[in-house]
Formats: sequence, structure tokens, C-alpha cells
Amino acid sequence: MSTHDGATFEYTRPFQSARPRKNRKNKKTGSGAQIAPAVALDRTRQELITDVWIQECKHLIRESLHLLSVTSPEVLCLGLGSPAAYRDPRAQLVFLLEVSDDLSLDRSNISVYDPVFTEEDERLLDDIRVRRLTENRNAAYALPNPSIAYMPHCDLQLYENILRENWTSNRLPKLLLIANRFSEYVDNVPSQKLSAAFPCVSRIAPHLTSQPLPPCPSHPTAFNNIAIQYIRLSDLPPSEDIFWELPPVPPKSGSEESTNNAER
Repeated sequence: MSTHDGATFEYTRPFQSARPRKNRKNKKTGSGAQIAPAVALDRTRQELITDVWIQECKHLIRESLHLLSVTSPEVLCLGLGSPAAYRDPRAQLVFLLEVSDDLSLDRSNISVYDPVFTEEDERLLDDIRVRRLTENRNAAYALPNPSIAYMPHCDLQLYENILRENWTSNRLPKLLLIANRFSEYVDNVPSQKLSAAFPCVSRIAPHLTSQPLPPCPSHPTAFNNIAIQYIRLSDLPPSEDIFWELPPVPPKSGSEESTNNAER
């Protein structure tokens, strides 16, 4: 498993959910004296594990995996931002670890990548023993095994890329997405534009089962507009359906080469 990238995400008006990450400085670690990232991570963990919210989320994820008949998924985390420096990415990392531990997943099966990771982030991720990826594939990663793709507040192009890379009747029903709600793109992006530029998102959205995460009292902006989403084999169109016939990948523009969440 491996990675991500893309232009800074901007939601199409009029709906306003997660703000673009480059404007979301949240709170840096510490206000005066620098707090060690590991200490800050543990403090965030203590905040989350004492809240019934995390238990509700774990239940929703276990239930979704059960419906997919998935027991030991691999985990790919993209677009996390800098947990060593900022509050929301730190909460999102704690969420990842708590969910993975709840599923009894080995940390070696958790892969993380964000081009904004600093040396402090890398040390922190190494300390918690997750697999830190180094190659940026703009989320175009083949996931042949049952997988959770955890992509909080990523660019729409990244969601398109990961779906396109796994656009088969064998892979899609084994993929659990924890990501922006695709239905909001359908509701707020002109249909012609969405189907032309993001055909995978446009086509799969009506078939997805989607369960929004409940509001998080302690970290509301870290998890707003995030949903657990998946498609069951029985909900997929037949193999001869035009659903499976994707247009060629358009040439990359300069903006697509830029870093997602670059200023988080």
C-alpha cells in the first residue's frame, strides 16, 4: 500500500463543511514552550478515549466491516497533515490508532503518507511503529487485499485516483472508505462537471452505503463531513454495464502536481 497528493481542497459552494486545510492552522503544539510530539499525541488520546464518541465510531466501523465480510483489513492513511505540529491531524492520527487497535490490527499493516510530513512527524510515526511510505503516487494505489482507506478531508482528485486504481468488481467491495461524504459532491458540484472530471466518484456515489461519523465534541473540525462509505458486491452494476467503462485519464495540470494540505 502507499500514498497521496493533490491540490489544496476547496469545497464547492454553497455547502460548507471541512475548511480547506491550508487555512486550517488549528492550534500548533504548545503556545510557548514546545511540547514533545509524543506527549501531545498522548494528551490527545486521553481526550478522545474518555469520550463516548470514539466508542460510537468504533462500533460503526466494526459493523460496516462485518457487512462487507472483512475481518483483517490493511489500512492506508493519506492526507493526515502534520500531527507533530497541529491539533486536528493529531486527533485524526489518534483516531486511526484507536480504530486499528480496536480491530486488533498489527501496526505493520497501517501505511501512512503525506508529503507535508516533517522530520518530527517521521520520528513520531516511526515511534508508534506504523509503516511510513515515502513515494507519492497521488493516491493511485492498488489495494488487492481488503482495506480501509482513511483519507480525512483530502482533495477530490485523490478520491478519484484511488477509486480508479481499484475500479474492479473484485476490489471495490473489499474497500472501506473513511473520507469526505461523496454524496455532497454529487449534491453540490454540477453533474456534468463531476461526471467528466471525476467519473469514478460520480458513478459510485449513488451505490454507496454511507454512515457519517457523529460530531466530535472535543475536535469538531477534525472529523466534520467525514463518513464511513462502502459498496457491497450485490450493489455493483453487472460487468457489461457502462459503469465500468472509464474515460482515459486526462493530462495532469500544474495544480494537480501541488501538495495537498501543503500548509497544514
